[in-house]
Amino acid sequence: MCLCIYPGVHGAMSPEHYLPAALGTFEGCEPLQDRVCRVCNGHIGNQTETQFLRAGPIAFFRWMVGIEGRDGLPPSPFHQGAGGAPRLVMLGKAPDAPYDILCEIEWGAERAFPMRQIVVDGGIAGIHPIAITDRMRTDPVPLTQELEARGLTGSMPLRVIAGPEDVPWITGLLRAIGATPPAEWTTLDCEPQRQMFVVTTGVTDAYFRAVAKIVFHYALKMFPELTGAEPEFASIRDFIWSGGTAAKFVRQRPDQFVENFRRGARPTHWMHLLAVVRSYERIVGYAQFFAGPGGLPPPFEIWIGRDPSRIVRPVERRAHQFVILNPGTQSGLVGRMEDAQPAHLVWRP
Repeated sequence: MCLCIYPGVHGAMSPEHYLPAALGTFEGCEPLQDRVCRVCNGHIGNQTETQFLRAGPIAFFRWMVGIEGRDGLPPSPFHQGAGGAPRLVMLGKAPDAPYDILCEIEWGAERAFPMRQIVVDGGIAGIHPIAITDRMRTDPVPLTQELEARGLTGSMPLRVIAGPEDVPWITGLLRAIGATPPAEWTTLDCEPQRQMFVVTTGVTDAYFRAVAKIVFHYALKMFPELTGAEPEFASIRDFIWSGGTAAKFVRQRPDQFVENFRRGARPTHWMHLLAVVRSYERIVGYAQFFAGPGGLPPPFEIWIGRDPSRIVRPVERRAHQFVILNPGTQSGLVGRMEDAQPAHLVWRP
């Protein structure tokens, strides 16, 4: 008999890694058993986790911290989007000019450097950097389309930022679209100004469905007497499976749910945090990904549902931190899962 809690075409039951392996594999983190079949697990992963892990804020931190997936190094989120979400756009000031240039982060490091690009002057449309992709090596149409979409047709190239080996083919590319190659070329070794970088991204409801799935499955792991098939959880199951109004289930908090963070503390290592609070009235979960020494991304609050218990029960809390001790490792464990109660082990004032 299949016990899968989701409505898909069922197969054999599958161990479910409630925290996706692409966020790291952690000592002590055991998968959720006997709740999700292999077919439904794959469907949910394809529908939600592809975007969650390879686009948007999570992709930015995965790339910066250096967390590989099962298949090795993920595609750069600065070069391509995923799951219907666009690539990351990171802008920094040019080192010797007042305009912005496109930047990206070095894998596994906190160093920014310029992307390969042209900077064009569109007159009243302003000065804009345009990424030069590998696809443009043999086809100028994508560059023409990008310029048209941004109202920059006929704009004047001011500068090219590229490697020396790129000069010949980018020169040909510009001539192919009727533009005159600029006199100023800059190598990729130039350092953007460090005062501020602005990263723009976009996500769909798939991103928030992935957050809901992680926390819902974590709650089932923490409270094994819950099957996940209870009618009180029908709404969040439907949201995870097929989408809907994300704001009904997942809310990005304006404050921190970890008391240590509220008081100004910061982790000594990068980490993920998951927590769930169960009372007689309701079950609510919390998640924060890539909290670290250099910053605290906004946490999430997730409405899981009413508690199925018909008896009055005291409030119960479960919380764990998944501490990244070996970022950049190509195989094996990147860290360990710890009970979040002994906070003095990882926080510093």
